[in-house]
Amino acid sequence: MSPICSFAQNNSANHKIGIEIPEVALLGLVSEEATNIIITALSPNEAGSSINFSNQQNKNIWINYSSVLAQKNQKRKIIAMIQGDIPKGIILKLETSDAIDTGKGNKGQTTGVVRLTNEPSDVIVNIGSCYTGKGLNNGHYLSYKMEMDDSEEDYAQLANGQSSLHVIYTLTDHN
Repeated sequence: MSPICSFAQNNSANHKIGIEIPEVALLGLVSEEATNIIITALSPNEAGSSINFSNQQNKNIWINYSSVLAQKNQKRKIIAMIQGDIPKGIILKLETSDAIDTGKGNKGQTTGVVRLTNEPSDVIVNIGSCYTGKGLNNGHYLSYKMEMDDSEEDYAQLANGQSSLHVIYTLTDHN
């Protein structure tokens, strides 16, 4: 008997793989119909009563967003502001719902009800890397309310007519 020796070949190869994840900051408004809204105040039913601002008009508008941060400790927010003039005697408010439980990641928190003006207002804060899901019933539901300004001087400024303005939403890094 002679001893049998076997030698296995020991060859290996490798290569490098680079993984790149892009920074993302996208937002959109979605609705079943156009996202244009008309809010109409109602005439009083009885002499001596004020205009009725309880007739609020909502069109099932949702805000969706996708965010991938450049740095882990960074946060984003969504701000809203009006472009145009709100008629004297009127206050326009926006309420943003909590994020619906779709999507993944660190979705933002609502700031509740905010008064919309020509200056930016935070409406959703502490947005991390996330996505809300797209389309209706995903993200945050937007609801608008028109109120009368309580000041006697501003009520005196009310005039028949229609005003048109734009609400502009921006997804931005916290400053």
